[in-house]
Amino acid sequence: MSGDSNIPSVDALFEDLMHPNPRIQEEACLILSENYREEALPRLLDLFCHHDPKVYRAAVKGVGFFGSSAFDPLIELYATTENQTARRCCPKAFVQVFKNFPDQPFPDSVMEMLEQGIDDSDMVVVQGALMCLGQIGKQQFKSEEAIKILVSSLSSQNVALIFSASQALADIPNPLAEDALRSLQTNNTDPLIQEAAQSALARLQTLLNTKS
Repeated sequence: MSGDSNIPSVDALFEDLMHPNPRIQEEACLILSENYREEALPRLLDLFCHHDPKVYRAAVKGVGFFGSSAFDPLIELYATTENQTARRCCPKAFVQVFKNFPDQPFPDSVMEMLEQGIDDSDMVVVQGALMCLGQIGKQQFKSEEAIKILVSSLSSQNVALIFSASQALADIPNPLAEDALRSLQTNNTDPLIQEAAQSALARLQTLLNTKS
C-alpha cells in the first residue's frame, strides 16, 4: 500500500465503487488495484455473491483492474463456490481483465476454465465464457486455442450454444474461424443452424472486407 496520505481509505474507495457514475467507479477501481491489491481483491471477490446486481457488477469491473493477479483467485472461486451468481461473475471478470490488459497472455489454466464454462449448465456462465474466448481469439496470444474451443462448441446438440459460438467466431478475422463457419453451413440440415452459420459468415465477411 502506498504511504501517500492523500489516497482514500479502502472503505471509502469501496463506497465509490458503488457510485452510479461509471467514471467515479473506474477511478476507485484503479486506486484499489494500485494501492490496496492484497486487501482489495479478496473483498471484491466476496462481493460476487451479493444479491444486488449493482454491487456484484461493480465488483466484476473492479477485479478487471487487477490483471494476472486475479487469474488464480478467479479460477479457484469458479471451481469451489456454490453460489451461482459468483460462478456467473467469474467469466465476466475475465472479460474485464482482457479489456484492461488486452496484450497480457492468458495462461492455460484460464483457457481450461473457459472451456469448462462453455459446458456449464447455466447459460449466463456459457455466454460469459464465449464472450471472453471471442475476445482472446482476436489477439496474438492464445488466439488459435480460443478459436479451437469455440469451433468444438459447434458440434454441440445445444442450438443456442451453436448460435452463440458462431457469433463469437464471426468477430474473429482468422481463416480458421471462416473455415469452421463454412463447414457448419455445409454439414447441417437444421434450418436454425444454417441460418446461424449464414449470419455469422456475413458478419465475418464484412469484417474481413473492412480490414483488407
